[in-house]
Amino acid sequence: MAIVIVTGASACNRRKQQHYETTVEVTRVSAVRSDDANKPLTLDVEVSYSECPGAELEVVRGGADFAACASKYKVGDKVQLGIDHESSEEGNYKWTIRKVGDCTRTPDPNDEAPYAMVRECDDRSVNGSRVGFQCKQIPNKALVDKCPWFRRR
Repeated sequence: MAIVIVTGASACNRRKQQHYETTVEVTRVSAVRSDDANKPLTLDVEVSYSECPGAELEVVRGGADFAACASKYKVGDKVQLGIDHESSEEGNYKWTIRKVGDCTRTPDPNDEAPYAMVRECDDRSVNGSRVGFQCKQIPNKALVDKCPWFRRR
C-alpha cells in the first residue's frame, strides 16, 4: 500500500513542460567573446516582449553556433521566440529560451549572464500630482494571462 502512495506522490511532482511561441523586438545584439578573426563565439541578444503588458526585457546568451546565426538580427527586428516553461524541483516555474527567430539555442546551465526582468510600473501620486513611479518585480495577473510563461508559481 505504501508503494502505491509514494508512486502516486512522485507522479504529481513530475515536471510538466509547456512550449510557447511569441513575437519579441530585438533591443540589443552584442558579441561577448570573439575569435582572432572577430567572429563571435558568444553572443547576447536582448529582447523586449512587445506583445506583453508592462516592460519585460530578457538577455539571451548563446554559444558559437547561436552567435553565427543570431548575429544577423538588428535592433528593431521582430522575431519569434521559442520558450519552454516548466516547474522546478522547488515547486516554482522557470522558462528557458530555446529559439530566437530561426536560431536554435542550447542553454548553458552554468551561465549566470542571461537574465529576465519583469517590471510593472505605475505612476505615484500625492494629492493628485504625479511625484514619481513605483515598480513591482512580480508579474501581475494581466501579464500572466497574456504571457503565461512569466508565471512563477
